[in-house]
Amino acid sequence: MTTIRISTACSLPPDRVLGAAYDFGPRRVHIWPAVREEHFVVHDHGTMSADVTEGTPTGVGFNWERCRYDWSEPGLVTATVIESNVYTARASSWQISAAASESGSHVEMTWIRTFRRSPRGLIFGTLFRTVGKPIFDRYTRQVLANLEKDSRTRIRDTQSSEGFAASGPPETAHGEPPPA
Repeated sequence: MTTIRISTACSLPPDRVLGAAYDFGPRRVHIWPAVREEHFVVHDHGTMSADVTEGTPTGVGFNWERCRYDWSEPGLVTATVIESNVYTARASSWQISAAASESGSHVEMTWIRTFRRSPRGLIFGTLFRTVGKPIFDRYTRQVLANLEKDSRTRIRDTQSSEGFAASGPPETAHGEPPPA
């Protein structure tokens, strides 16, 4: 078993960071760059857990995992692998935790991986142990940057629609509403 832990700061509050980890809607593929729409299936979704398959292209096919997501513990989302073509089930997981900080959140992502005894498992297990840390550091920062960008876009879109509703329809140069 190999563990990679990445800690970093994020400008968003913890509930936004953690909410993205269990948001299985269409935005997921935009926030999480390793998730591909064609390899993304939500099998079951409850109030505190979900059963989800996600896949990532690798250059030699794709790696996929079916995970049981759980967010019943405050400040933590855990995804336990229940089936995969590369990871050993129940011995592999992923976690994200977020705690409030002065600037937003302190975020920690942890990957705990045991690889299958197969050619794919051996190859990706070796890569995970040798070059995984910088790859997952970059991935964590990309996820958080995507989430921050998504939040800015949502705020701008909300302000834009609220601004029109508050001010009414646009006026002509003479201060009159445009003709119908």
